[in-house]
Amino acid sequence: MSQDKQNEHEDTKEWETWMDNLIIEDTFQKENIPFYQYSEFENVKLIKLISGNIYKAIFKISQKTIILKCVYLNDKFTLDNLINEIKRYQKLEIHGGILKFYGVTKQENTNNYMIILKYSNNGSLRQYLKTNFQKMDWNTKLNLAKQIANVLWYLHFNEIIHGKLNSENILVHNGNIKLNVFGLTKIIPESLRFLKNTLGPIPYIDPQYLEIFNTIGKNKSSDIFSLGIILWEISSGNPPFEVEPSSNMDLLNNIVKGKREMNILGTPPKYKEIYTDCWKHNGNSRPNIYQVVKNLSEIIISDESVEIETQSQPYNVTDEVISVKLEISNKQNEELEVKSDPSFVDVSDEVNIFIKDLFEFFVNSVENQVLEMHSIMVKNYIREYNKNPVEILYEMISHQFQSHSHYRFTSLIGFFYKHGIGTIVDNKMAFKFFSLATNEIIDVKNNSPNSLFVRKLHKNNSEIGFIYLANMYLEGLGVKQNWKESFQIYSKVADEGSIRALEFVATCYGNGYGVKKNKKNAFILFLKSAEEGCIVAQFNVGYCYRRGMGTAMDESEAFRWYMKSALSGNISAMSNAGNCYFNGFGVSKDFKEAFKWFLKAAEKENYKAQINLAYCYKSGIGIEEDNVKAFEWYKKAAENEDIIGQYNIGKCFYEGYGTGKDIVKAIYWLNKAKENGNMDANKLLEEIINKMV
Repeated sequence: MSQDKQNEHEDTKEWETWMDNLIIEDTFQKENIPFYQYSEFENVKLIKLISGNIYKAIFKISQKTIILKCVYLNDKFTLDNLINEIKRYQKLEIHGGILKFYGVTKQENTNNYMIILKYSNNGSLRQYLKTNFQKMDWNTKLNLAKQIANVLWYLHFNEIIHGKLNSENILVHNGNIKLNVFGLTKIIPESLRFLKNTLGPIPYIDPQYLEIFNTIGKNKSSDIFSLGIILWEISSGNPPFEVEPSSNMDLLNNIVKGKREMNILGTPPKYKEIYTDCWKHNGNSRPNIYQVVKNLSEIIISDESVEIETQSQPYNVTDEVISVKLEISNKQNEELEVKSDPSFVDVSDEVNIFIKDLFEFFVNSVENQVLEMHSIMVKNYIREYNKNPVEILYEMISHQFQSHSHYRFTSLIGFFYKHGIGTIVDNKMAFKFFSLATNEIIDVKNNSPNSLFVRKLHKNNSEIGFIYLANMYLEGLGVKQNWKESFQIYSKVADEGSIRALEFVATCYGNGYGVKKNKKNAFILFLKSAEEGCIVAQFNVGYCYRRGMGTAMDESEAFRWYMKSALSGNISAMSNAGNCYFNGFGVSKDFKEAFKWFLKAAEKENYKAQINLAYCYKSGIGIEEDNVKAFEWYKKAAENEDIIGQYNIGKCFYEGYGTGKDIVKAIYWLNKAKENGNMDANKLLEEIINKMV
């Protein structure tokens, strides 16, 4: 290779790397993940608190100490994984016992990206016990034990297994437990030769896992075993088997055979009972984390001695969970001041009122809008009121542990998990909460206004739970696909009087989901549901007339039903009414009327209407030509995951149409459109790349 060609190759590679970094940083911005310049940190020093490349540094603005942990982004797959992991972490860190995540930075003169975490000034639990054990009384020890159990409860509730719990990776800050759970959701089978480095210290590992290595994976019970060892360690101040003279393999064999540490003199009997139950050999004999938290909460240490009493009042898990809010609120001044760092406060009437209003909005959306509009509308509603979806989800989940409360929003919680609102998409959790919604029973014996509200809430929650449960079976999300089961659920709820479920039964007949396809029967059921007042069914009757599905094609009837549904508030019908005016389907062409209906639907986040509205502005149809407005509506459609919108906004950025030219943003949006199957985006990307080479 000639020197010129080699230089050209190196320049191209350097340019590609620079472009990759720009796209990565733009992606973080799009995902609302704070990104900081490396120059914002000083006194960066490599430390060895945790395995891997970990640095301690000072954030210049606040002069607070933070931790920088290297992550490696080799390709788009690892970038997507990192973003998903950060979203998981952001969902979890609302709990005060989770180590705070601040954002991402990039190490200077390298391609290494780093996550920014809170620094724990007391080091690991092992270090903390070594330094402070002699001055710790049993109330202090019990407090540490409760905090660790509480944060493990939170992980298990979110279906996350720690898998490597030990006193070296539990951190302490100002005497309070902080757990770094970054990367815990991807626990994979390990082989015996990686025992020391990958599995963690042997004394903390579930003996059942050690016994039959490759036939079982770690589970919640494995974490309970590790917790039992940690609880013993808190009682003794020493690491388990510290003076054990045998080799690692001998220790492993002895633990499998039942070897455990000796009880420490002066340990409260109830506390000893808890950790010995936790480290039982048979995982099925161990308590779950809820029982551990409950049992720890019942221990009272008297000031005079270590006599143990139990609380007479009933235990409420929520008291433990919500106490986290107080800790967060009290310690806000200690937190690193970073951009876009949400502050959380105690559960307030304002939050509870918003959740009830949100649930009513959700019910209205399910009753009156097509399925694909529900998530767009709920996300927009939360955004309009400037609420944090993570906090809203956490508060709703907290309600589920208040046995005295009738205000259970389980269908809405399932919906949050299904669409990744305030959390990552988790279809198994969504299925679980939709199932809970269908099984909840209330006991209201009076006719007070509040009891009527509870009955109505319960009815709506149950009906939506059934509808979405059927949808999960239909799509095979969180459960094995089963069209027949889906049809049966829809039919059952429809037979009980749900006109919305009847509309879904019609859809099953129209597509042959779990029943023999019968378009005529589908039209009859759509019409029945529509005549009984189902707005979505009215829209579908219009669709049937427009396409001649199960009935003769009749554009005038189609337009009449679209307008009936649109005037009642159905957003998709508004968009279709605009199409009818635009194309003269069942009504005289009228571009101004078309524009009016496109605008109504677009403002309510219908992405098809947003595309049509952008086209009207671009072409001056029904309104004066306006490139900037066209760009804005293409952008809204793109942000609502519309492929045509993604292609057009990418093209706008490339050509500088309605906005400034921005090659990075052009590539970003065109890549999104390409990944979603848009061939025009693929061609334009090739054109851009050919011009760059």
